[in-house]
Amino acid sequence: MYYRGEVLDFVNMLLTDTAAPLMRSRLVFSSKIDVERLKAAVLSSAQIVPEIFAHYQADHNRFEVINQQVDDIVIEAQSPYSPENFDFNFKTGPQLRLFVIHHDQYDVLQAFMSHLLTDSVGFKEYLYLLSQAYNLDDLTGVTNERRLRSVMPELQRQFQRPNRHPELPLNTVKLPHYQGMNLRHVGHIMLTSKQFMRVRKVAKAQDVGISEAILAAYAKALQVLTGHTTITLPCPINFRHFAEEQPKTTRIANLTGAVYLNVKVDVDAPFSALVQHVHDLLTTERTQAAFLYRLTNLQKMNHTMPVTLMRKLTKRWLAQQPLTYTNFGVIDQEQLQFHGLTVVNCVFSGAFRNAPTMEIAASTFAGTCTLSFNSISSERDYQLGMKILENVQAQLLVWSQTAIVSETLDSVATNEH
Repeated sequence: MYYRGEVLDFVNMLLTDTAAPLMRSRLVFSSKIDVERLKAAVLSSAQIVPEIFAHYQADHNRFEVINQQVDDIVIEAQSPYSPENFDFNFKTGPQLRLFVIHHDQYDVLQAFMSHLLTDSVGFKEYLYLLSQAYNLDDLTGVTNERRLRSVMPELQRQFQRPNRHPELPLNTVKLPHYQGMNLRHVGHIMLTSKQFMRVRKVAKAQDVGISEAILAAYAKALQVLTGHTTITLPCPINFRHFAEEQPKTTRIANLTGAVYLNVKVDVDAPFSALVQHVHDLLTTERTQAAFLYRLTNLQKMNHTMPVTLMRKLTKRWLAQQPLTYTNFGVIDQEQLQFHGLTVVNCVFSGAFRNAPTMEIAASTFAGTCTLSFNSISSERDYQLGMKILENVQAQLLVWSQTAIVSETLDSVATNEH
């Protein structure tokens, strides 16, 4: 059975043709999961999202399901097995892998999903669907909407047509690259619930988004590391916001585009000014994103032109950036419940990128924000990635502390008055 790919599936295939285009989540349970029940849940979810069993045919931009062997998706292993070293190939295998790692008293579920099938938000939606199936909820009538067609009219209204052919971002910052044995590394750093609450508070006071603050901290960290004062970073835009809510409809699909921000880092300016600069850039870019407007043309091409011709045209419009950012947002604890189990911790991260390229991912669970990256790199490359994460964390914490000090001084002044 064949399932037509959408235009953003094709775009992600072009953007990730040098690495396995996957996303990763790690769920730590309080006790043991029922593996047979999990397998049944996978089969039940496949009635709604059959593409999880498919292999992707890049030459036709389509998914082909030959059979539904659940053991190809659900794999059991004993700790300290590292599924990161699995040979993921979504062109010959399924678009989903679930590794149940058995520990003495509890299990860990590591889920890997193909970016050819869905984006970060869709990955979360699939895990919510899987938990519903595991809980034996009634999924009758639930459908998955993968088409971009429903959001196209709003996209055309939202994004202005460019007056001229825009230049691709040229201010590419490249990280140093160190020689050594390349291994798969997983790096992450956390903002505790108390720390992240302070960051949210100062962001709200400044009327900016958390993603904008993280991007500003990322740009500042890169400026400190490389000396560059102009940093080009992508900012994801979720097109689901342009679609009407439909009952019993999930959107496990690629519905996220990116705009590119040329962030100018003033070395002497306070961090709050840099956050405001990123916010203003994004506000402007949302109405001038030439590539997002071109999605409407790509959508038409997807149904009429050969993939080989689409590939040539699209590569002129795509900006291959070595440094990227993805935001998984808040993981809903209410929707991520498995019967009889408590999810103790949950972290999402993006693709394994070959050094010196890097993708920072942000996700929030139980009020705690985790910044992470996955890399195929030497030990020194990995340490450099951790240094960047630590710098991002430090920028955010100093920003939140500065706001608290300012509030305290204002309070003292008011009381004295």
